[in-house]
Amino acid sequence: MERVYTGSPEDLNSYSAYRQRENYSNAEKPLMACADNFAAHLSIGAVPKPDTEYQTVYSLEKGSSASFIITVPANATYTATLIFSCLDDTTEIYEFDLQIDGAHPFSECEMLTVNALWQDDGGLRKLSNGDQIAPAQKHVEGFVARTLFDETGIERMPYAFRLESGSHTVTVTAKGKPFLLAGIQFEPPETLRTYAEVEKGYQSQSYQNYSGEQIVVEAEAPQNLLYRSAYALSAKSDNGTADITPHSPEKSLINYIGGSTWNEPGQEIVWKVTVPESGLYKLGFSFRQNSVNDGLVYRWLKIDGKTPFEEASAISFPYSTKWQFQSFADKDGNDYLVYLEKGERIFSLSVTLADISEVFQRLSDIVEPLNSLYLDMVMITGETPDVNRDYELHKQIPDFVSTLSDAYSRLTALSGEIGTTLQVNGELNGALKNMARIVDTMRNNLYSAHLYIPTYYTACQTLSAWLYDIKNMALSLDQLILAAPDADFETPKAGFFENLWFGIQRFFYSFFQETNIVESGEDTQMPTVKIWVNWGRDQVKVLNTLIQDSFTPNTGINVRVEQVNATLVQGVVSGNSPDLYLHQARTEPVNLAMRGVLYDLKNFSDYEDVLENFQPGAETPYIYQGGCYALPDTQTFYVMFYRSDILERLNISVPKTWDDFLTATGILQRNNMDSYLPYTKITSATTVNTGAGGLSIFPTILLQNGGSIYNDSENATALDSAQSVRAFTFWTDFYTKYRLDQNANFYQKFRAGTIPLGIAAYTEYLTFSVTAPEIGGKWKIAEIPGEMSDGGFSNVCSGAGTGCSIMKSSENKDAAWEFLKWWVSADTQYRYSAENEAILGESGRVATANVEALSRLSWDDESLSVILSQWEKVTEIPEVPGSYFVSRAIDQAFWEVMNEKSSPKEAITDWAAICDKEISRKIEEYEKKDPEDLS
Repeated sequence: MERVYTGSPEDLNSYSAYRQRENYSNAEKPLMACADNFAAHLSIGAVPKPDTEYQTVYSLEKGSSASFIITVPANATYTATLIFSCLDDTTEIYEFDLQIDGAHPFSECEMLTVNALWQDDGGLRKLSNGDQIAPAQKHVEGFVARTLFDETGIERMPYAFRLESGSHTVTVTAKGKPFLLAGIQFEPPETLRTYAEVEKGYQSQSYQNYSGEQIVVEAEAPQNLLYRSAYALSAKSDNGTADITPHSPEKSLINYIGGSTWNEPGQEIVWKVTVPESGLYKLGFSFRQNSVNDGLVYRWLKIDGKTPFEEASAISFPYSTKWQFQSFADKDGNDYLVYLEKGERIFSLSVTLADISEVFQRLSDIVEPLNSLYLDMVMITGETPDVNRDYELHKQIPDFVSTLSDAYSRLTALSGEIGTTLQVNGELNGALKNMARIVDTMRNNLYSAHLYIPTYYTACQTLSAWLYDIKNMALSLDQLILAAPDADFETPKAGFFENLWFGIQRFFYSFFQETNIVESGEDTQMPTVKIWVNWGRDQVKVLNTLIQDSFTPNTGINVRVEQVNATLVQGVVSGNSPDLYLHQARTEPVNLAMRGVLYDLKNFSDYEDVLENFQPGAETPYIYQGGCYALPDTQTFYVMFYRSDILERLNISVPKTWDDFLTATGILQRNNMDSYLPYTKITSATTVNTGAGGLSIFPTILLQNGGSIYNDSENATALDSAQSVRAFTFWTDFYTKYRLDQNANFYQKFRAGTIPLGIAAYTEYLTFSVTAPEIGGKWKIAEIPGEMSDGGFSNVCSGAGTGCSIMKSSENKDAAWEFLKWWVSADTQYRYSAENEAILGESGRVATANVEALSRLSWDDESLSVILSQWEKVTEIPEVPGSYFVSRAIDQAFWEVMNEKSSPKEAITDWAAICDKEISRKIEEYEKKDPEDLS
């Protein structure tokens, strides 16, 4: 029998094209594809009952497959729901490939994703100062069912698969983290009826209005929450208003859920609601939407896994800086009613783009050719065209005029609909009109079009940024309220005088609260460890929560965490130093150790065991005179970023060596593009404290050449060695001979494509993946280039990061050591980073020094493989007395070469001599001081 799913992968169309083909009618009954032929119906997005058993389950490792046979009774359209179970406690996203009869139905099936489901692990937690903390999160146990949909949000409905009558083979292949697979359920697509149609059904069934007391569902309450589709969807606290419940002028109470982390299409929160009697109810929401200025965000409401009517698929929430209440009603204020059966009902709200999906798609269709045209122009003119030259772009670039004309038509059409048929932030309209004006000017002035390239770039980048902003559907939810249709809602909104009194109380309590100090444990017989951290309040609360959850209960050691702006030096001078200091700058531990301020961690018998948490040598920067004065708690290093679309267009291979990198740079520059190397100009002591390894690529090139910053005795630099001179010359040649821009904004130019190749800290991955959706799928990371040396090929890399230390003055060193071991452990580092992400989003992810913890975080598998491989090749640079001057000296030598005052050899050897004098002076000053003795 001829199948729909034929043809090579190269012939695949996207889902949007696939669904335009001849459609079948919707299926009438579900089909189950699994070894047991399990045929129980599962609602879309529902969790299978705990007692559901599958006789045959497939454990899919990356690259392994499972196939099932289904028999389709007639040509029909189905949605697909994956039934799977997690194999670990931390993975959030599972990636897989789906084929039917040996072919992908559409291109998106080559990489589909489903999210693990999360639920509260216990109740609310409380800090010693009375502040509440959201419960810890854990995977929903057992098998869960997740319907396949477009994670970009452009396609609002789940993917619909057309299946011909007969037998079909369904194959699932794991592409990322392993998982257990029970099967796939194919279900009839949901048919959405309008409220008017549903209301007629209410009347024909003689449904009665509910007449009892309103039912208030606190959205953040653990007893109401069933599960959510992302770890980040945790409950949060707003203690600045009386318009939310619960609230307190004195303590920070958990009182809402969502916020900035509940913003991506498909993210879902599910509640269980006890309905006292069957009948018709009206529904209201207490919420805050303060992210989309003058715009709307949307949520899709389902009850027991089904959409009650079409209007529930796009509930809008308007902007305000304050908490609001609104009923679920039409534009004229007439309440929509939902019929609920008595008993426990399941309510869910998921993020949807609603009509914004059309705007996003149309904007994406505008931005992509405009960005492509910009690259075409820059490849001819450069980023700053010569105003006195005639480039005649319309003759050199095929379809130049038609591209501009098409863009103008699309821009003006979209602009004309915003504010009328499309409810979108008005600022987008301004950006569209500005872009349209520039495009129109260029097409009407073809011979001078190049003069407008800089303004074209700025306007195009603004539009590109809107691709991120327009999908931001952040919403904070306080309450869901079910009420009698004939009764008024009793809302949590406070009156004027209540808010006034609340503000007065908050002001009064602010004089007595120590919000920057929190203690765990009340056993006065046990030691108390005092810790200083210079972090934000959210991070401090996360730390305190973890301490109270898993440190103090397991060790009996009390902990006092103080949020300070002071340095350890100030603490020593004042006689009020802590026992521990976390996240110290790279240069600080040795700087303080040589002054006798810190304690040698090698004194602890299990010191070597603790080092197994890290990559070998991660402790190197914290070694002084044979002792170790800090453990690494964060560690960063470089990887290479590249725009795969542009490199393929120019037939450039991903560089493996520096010669390859130079060849690629030459090709890019001939096309008026460039490459990028990291450089940080030293402007303050804060910059110096980063350490030499994190300021530029020079130490990395030096290490790859077999050289070293210091001599073997670490009492002088080796910057005047042959390897150093060769590496320094090679490094400065990038900026003198090849004219790389050390001040380039790599983020912006990588997005635009004018710098499609560059080296940066691996943490930049998060920036691009979150804030540059227009280049999604067009960039990747790779290990940095290497150098052939006597020992063979080497692409070692220098590192940067922070350390955590115990003070020499501490009277609780053993207890402090127990804390340090706990702090740098895999479980603690993973939970600390994950909890920060839950509050701050991906920007809160920590560059942990613990290898296992980093591996548990939500990286895509391909990128994680690169990160871990490069991490294994990190060689840390020691810190010595006077090393602060080394970073300055390298920078000064660099600028002497850049300003043509010295040759590279003269510059680096001259400054090496100056460095050596400073190091000798510092060593002489402190050589008679035992690090174990306080200065």
